[in-house]
Amino acid sequence: MSLTLQLRCRCAIVFGVLRRTYADRLNNAAEFGRRKMQPIAPAGDPLSSPWRTTAERIDVVLPPGTDDSLVDAETILTRMDEHAVAHEKALLVYLTLPFENDDRLHMGWERCRDFARLIARERGLASVLVLHAPGSIGAPHPPHCHLLIVPRTTRFGLRYGVYDDELTCDSGQTVIDEMWRRHIASDPA
Repeated sequence: MSLTLQLRCRCAIVFGVLRRTYADRLNNAAEFGRRKMQPIAPAGDPLSSPWRTTAERIDVVLPPGTDDSLVDAETILTRMDEHAVAHEKALLVYLTLPFENDDRLHMGWERCRDFARLIARERGLASVLVLHAPGSIGAPHPPHCHLLIVPRTTRFGLRYGVYDDELTCDSGQTVIDEMWRRHIASDPA
């Protein structure tokens, strides 16, 4: 293993699962996603549709065969809420992916998009990507990318999608960490 790879593997992924309820509060994927896409409140009504985003970039990565209507972040997150199954606990799996110290924004962004494509191919799950570049507003934090993974397969639409139970529990972090290590090891950059 090269020194570069060893340094890269030390970058920790933040992993979490957005539960339907937490401390007697009913959560929703759309609100969570909108807040990630609006790190700074936009002018006017932040709840207006379509969402006005203040994040550096956003994108949606869909698995092959997914209906194109889900390519919009607001749409896929809203539909996840609409079709959430009452006895299933998870609305989203969310990750914060670090950028390497020497990454340019476009390089880190593409590395994260490639990871979302890997998740789409291997697990059949869609992801919303949100790029935060805190330095652009003078904040002392490094750039990073949030992946909001919809934990239901999309091949037959979210209403009929199967939940990825392996990712929506604590052991999901181990699965993601292994996928990330494999992804970084195969990244030629």
